[in-house]
Amino acid sequence: MGVRRARQSAGRYRSIKTDSAWEVNSAMRIMRIFIVLLLGLILSGCSRLSYIDRHTGTEMVPHPHIRVRILQAGEVEIDCEGTYRLNCLTADSTSRGYYSVSPLKLVYHDDGLVLSESDGLILDRNLLKIYVSPKVRGSHVVLNGRQFRGVMEIRAAEEDIEVINLLNVEDYLKGVLPPEIGRLEEDAFEALKAQSVAARTYAYSRIAYNSDKDYDLVNDIMDQVYIGIKGEYGLANEAIEQTRGEILTYNGKTIIAYYHSTCGGFTEEAANVWDQGNNSYLQSIDDSGYCQWSKFHDWEMTWNPEELASYLRDYLHKNRGFNDDALVITDIEVVERFPSGRISSLKVMTDHGEFLFFKDQIRWAFRRPERPDLILPSSNFEIRLWQDSVGSLSEIMAAGRGYGHGVGMCQTGAIGRARAGQNYEQILRTYYSGAELKKAY
Repeated sequence: MGVRRARQSAGRYRSIKTDSAWEVNSAMRIMRIFIVLLLGLILSGCSRLSYIDRHTGTEMVPHPHIRVRILQAGEVEIDCEGTYRLNCLTADSTSRGYYSVSPLKLVYHDDGLVLSESDGLILDRNLLKIYVSPKVRGSHVVLNGRQFRGVMEIRAAEEDIEVINLLNVEDYLKGVLPPEIGRLEEDAFEALKAQSVAARTYAYSRIAYNSDKDYDLVNDIMDQVYIGIKGEYGLANEAIEQTRGEILTYNGKTIIAYYHSTCGGFTEEAANVWDQGNNSYLQSIDDSGYCQWSKFHDWEMTWNPEELASYLRDYLHKNRGFNDDALVITDIEVVERFPSGRISSLKVMTDHGEFLFFKDQIRWAFRRPERPDLILPSSNFEIRLWQDSVGSLSEIMAAGRGYGHGVGMCQTGAIGRARAGQNYEQILRTYYSGAELKKAY
């Protein structure tokens, strides 16, 4: 067996056992590293890696900052626009630092991370955490081909790799507005400002709530969709800048500024969607006339009974311990509705008895035809049933309104209000009753 040596951040050497088949190649690479060190990184493009001081890069992130979990995977590729730093932490709390100018790969293996070059050459192993940051301000880390602002914290977590993006809150919003409310024109600029405040407020509420956790929120619909630099555009960034630091409070506390795509006519009280106490600032309002233009205002979906039964069976198995292999739907009945039109309780009759579904869980149980990965657009719908010649169900249709849970700001309604001449403060006061706008910084 051969030995490949690389310098530690403390100035000592560490040894990694390697196969003799690539001992010569490894030695050549290490020789290039020392050449680079002597030339002050002039030849860094040839050496791939070089030694740096203990450095996480987090000091480059302006306050206030936020921690967003952006990925869970077994393998990750990292890169940067130019030179970037890696600070690798081990189980015994030692650190090893590097610079790189080319892509590197991380794989989870044996309770730790393995760092390697794109050609497979292993550079380090048994790592618990790696901080990745650009060497130069204005450059961006590239993760699996996507650019992100700020610093990446990559950690070994439960047989997987977990990637957390640490960045400034205002920069975070630049990656939230485009996927959440879309690319809007000048006539909807006030809606972009309202969305900026709502998204910033929601982020602030999660920062406080998850202060003792490894991250503040995730990058999908469970919190706010965040896609990094991809999709950023000037008008949205201007809206963020014009509302910089503004959040919504109620009785002196940051509110949970829920929002959704399309209410379908009426927004909903939070207590009528989730099993939680009612928030006075999240009341049902009449939004008729402002979101009718949305393509999601009205929708229809049709299932064959076997398909819908399979979705319900999966939901019941996961959430209620239902273990039978088959389920046959015989009838569906809306038991009760809220004043907004959304279903409060729905009964499904089957060959295994009756099952009741409540509030927003209806959307998660029914799923979309031929797309079980997507939940139902809303819980505001009518059920229509068709039977065959022997009286068995042959087709099930839902004719509904709206897209999303219906709580808080209706995004298409906000756009409609902006186009009608309302400013962002009026829009926010409408959807968050009694909330006050304040500067957090």
